Amino acid sequence: MKWRIAVAALMLAGCGKQADSPPSAPPTSYLIRKADLYRTEPGDICRTRDSTFLQNLILRISAALPPGSTGFDFEDFDARAVADDGKGMEAVLRFRSSAPDGHAQMMYAAGPFDPATCTVGPMTGGIGTDPHAAAAMQTFSVDGPKATS
Repeated sequence: MKWRIAVAALMLAGCGKQADSPPSAPPTSYLIRKADLYRTEPGDICRTRDSTFLQNLILRISAALPPGSTGFDFEDFDARAVADDGKGMEAVLRFRSSAPDGHAQMMYAAGPFDPATCTVGPMTGGIGTDPHAAAAMQTFSVDGPKATS
């Protein structure tokens, strides 16, 4: 008799349970766009691994901007292969900031990227959309990440 009660309880528990939604596929990209900041779940590898990844990177870059710079309007972040053999990767973060004269301008910060750990090393940055653009002008450098113990 007890086994019938146990079976009935299990059946009722199974009926009340909602069907599990299939697990979402893990992200396969390092790309973060401004619109992605408002998503409930990150769609990129780095913020999936570490929810503070982008915030920490922006703080590093903001602290290194030239004196008198104001504002930081995130545009996008991307990590991409830089060598033809695909072995080296570079991270580029694009943003808008105002120069001391108040003129808003597109800026970038770029540095070596380790895809296994989502670590961005020392960076250089400046005015322009990309460090490799013809009109890009380097105006600052960013130290590498602080070691944690």
